[in-house]
Amino acid sequence: MCIRLKLLSLTLLLVGAISSQSAFASFNPPSNITLRVYRLESSGALWVNPATGAYHLCSSNDTYYGCTALSGHPYPYSANPVTIPIETDYLLDVVPREVSVEAFHPTAIQVQAIAARSYAYWHINQGSTSNNSNQFQVFVPYAFEVLPPTTFPNNSDDPCASTNLNNDQRIVCGAVAPRYYISYGAYPNDDLPAFTEYFADIRNRTLSGGQPYLIAVDDPISSHPDIVQDGHGRGMSQKGASRWARGNLSYNINRDLGAWSVGWERPEQILVHYYTGMHLRDANKQILLPADRWNPLQINWGASGNRPPIMYHGSTYPISVEVQNTGVSDWTCGYPNLSYELRYRWAKAGHGEVTGGSSASVCNTPKGDPSPMVNLTIQNIPNWGPGAYAIRFDIYVTSAYGNFWFSDYGWPTYSVSVCVDGPCQVFIP
Repeated sequence: MCIRLKLLSLTLLLVGAISSQSAFASFNPPSNITLRVYRLESSGALWVNPATGAYHLCSSNDTYYGCTALSGHPYPYSANPVTIPIETDYLLDVVPREVSVEAFHPTAIQVQAIAARSYAYWHINQGSTSNNSNQFQVFVPYAFEVLPPTTFPNNSDDPCASTNLNNDQRIVCGAVAPRYYISYGAYPNDDLPAFTEYFADIRNRTLSGGQPYLIAVDDPISSHPDIVQDGHGRGMSQKGASRWARGNLSYNINRDLGAWSVGWERPEQILVHYYTGMHLRDANKQILLPADRWNPLQINWGASGNRPPIMYHGSTYPISVEVQNTGVSDWTCGYPNLSYELRYRWAKAGHGEVTGGSSASVCNTPKGDPSPMVNLTIQNIPNWGPGAYAIRFDIYVTSAYGNFWFSDYGWPTYSVSVCVDGPCQVFIP
């Protein structure tokens, strides 16, 4: 009972801290952004007049790329610099120019929208003189409308409320809709947006930036030999994000380069991987994620194709898991948290859950990087008969205030479908 009271008191303190956040708030998410719109190269770089060495600031009737994405529709604004709504104009044209809606997994497009919003917020808060080039984020008017087949929304004030959108436009609208942004700082009072740099691609590992949340992290899913660095390498890899969302070595939903042993279904799993110790906030600045988080980066099943083998009662299956601490603090083992362990639970429809009989210490794993590879034994299969089971991996903490799983506070377990006493009709990604 004393342990439960201590945990309850801690929870109430945290909830109270969050609810009183307005008293300490230092940032109000803006509704509009002001930027200069220039003629661009196809790469998103500023076009330079070869005769004068000057940039071309767009004006009415300009149909150059950068001023418009649709040659028959000139630059649509009466001023330049222009002030436009972030949610119903700016992001709708940024997202399709920063990632390919036709090629990227929809979850990765959600991730891009959150990173792009946070990046814009940071520059607005800094008082930056923004433009539409890849010096900042590529913004081209009508990039949303030109998504194939070219469609002009029948609600020009709020395009995502239109009734005639095509599939790609609906994907972009779904990505932008939640209005989440990323912050970093002392929990929970620092609600300032983070400098969420991102880039196209890099092999194996990202690079460190100038911020504590932009540290180098292992990115083993980006391990195909054809990958070459494209961009500065700091923060989120856009193609890496799509690989994680797919669980495939190819970022492109139209191409298969082979399954990876891990895939993440939620955008927050991708964000916390690339941005160390971050907070995800909603439009009211409320923190949406628990402080304790983790991701598996890869699982070595020791079987053909590195997929879970058919498992049989009475047998043991040694595996190794690369574990990343994606939370806001290091997993220091001492007082009050005596140990951090990777464990698993067995589950099957109609049978509940049973904790597995093996664990692996992940004590003293720092947040973000490095991510240790630990050994774990899959064993003690419950006697629920043949069929499809789930192995639900989670981090278990033994604490002076009571023991808990990370999932008890809202972070998802990592669930893998396995066939027990097969053969089974079960999809194993």
